[in-house]
Amino acid sequence: MDDLLERALEDGPLLRSRVEAFLGPAPEKVPDFWKPGIGEIHYVPVPGAEIRIIQVRPDRTAARRPVVLVPGWGTTPEGFREFYGPLHGKAEFLFIETREKNSSRIQGRKPDLSVERAALDIRAALEAAGLLDRDYVLAGTCWGSAQILEGMIRGYLDPSTVLLADPMHTLWFNKTFLRRVSPWIPAAAIRAVRPLLRQALVGDLKEGAQKQRTFEFIDRADVWKWKKSAEAAWDFELFGRLGAVRREVFVLNGTGDKVHDPRNYPRVAAELPAGRFLRMPLDESLRERMFGTVALEFARGRAGEGLPARLAEFERAVR
Repeated sequence: MDDLLERALEDGPLLRSRVEAFLGPAPEKVPDFWKPGIGEIHYVPVPGAEIRIIQVRPDRTAARRPVVLVPGWGTTPEGFREFYGPLHGKAEFLFIETREKNSSRIQGRKPDLSVERAALDIRAALEAAGLLDRDYVLAGTCWGSAQILEGMIRGYLDPSTVLLADPMHTLWFNKTFLRRVSPWIPAAAIRAVRPLLRQALVGDLKEGAQKQRTFEFIDRADVWKWKKSAEAAWDFELFGRLGAVRREVFVLNGTGDKVHDPRNYPRVAAELPAGRFLRMPLDESLRERMFGTVALEFARGRAGEGLPARLAEFERAVR
């Protein structure tokens, strides 16, 4: 990692205080967006499956554009309550759950669970929600960001504004295990040792909020879907391919942990021809609220306006 990219990750009390000032006070009385009466739940038919989307459409919005979120690997809506907080009553919101989520309805025993298929499913979800031809902010976090980038590389997705938090350039499970061992292990056997696997995967995470969220979605995971999705992505890699993305892409990072290595994110931004990097360090417990607040700032503007003025101080050079 060269000096420029290392400097992009610089931290300090002054910068953290500026991030906290940008966040402001936490929103009060935010409802659960996935509950009836708040979000509309729909199942979108896609080849070999149905995927769930949750759409929230306030009567009035302060934001000009909807925010679409593609969340990380296997996560649940409950893990994004804090993300939704800043958007509540201010922006239209769409939450897209891809096939590895426990909400999906898989047809047959040999479905396509590849990253390419996930990108096509995201496009289908946007079309079903009536957003495909509108101006919107497409946001992704972790593995959701990887799926978005795959869709942009292949030309399936062409959003007007792209905001990616902690994009994963490759799947963090052990590749040798996924390629050589996992296909021979029945899903029932993995379920039986789920507590041991959970501890082995993330048991030494030091970050309390992230650790709790990760434990929760592992406990709720559909093991068969995870197994097949991971095996389908065993050799997935974005580095070396990002030059095909011509759109401006904003890469956001504020924290790091065992799974999310901050050194990767300025590298992703630097390899993207029009990549821009935002560094907003803060306590891990504030990560989702920070991401939602940044997404709202983008949603207040229109396509082609670039980086909102309130975020300019957090941009760092990567090239």
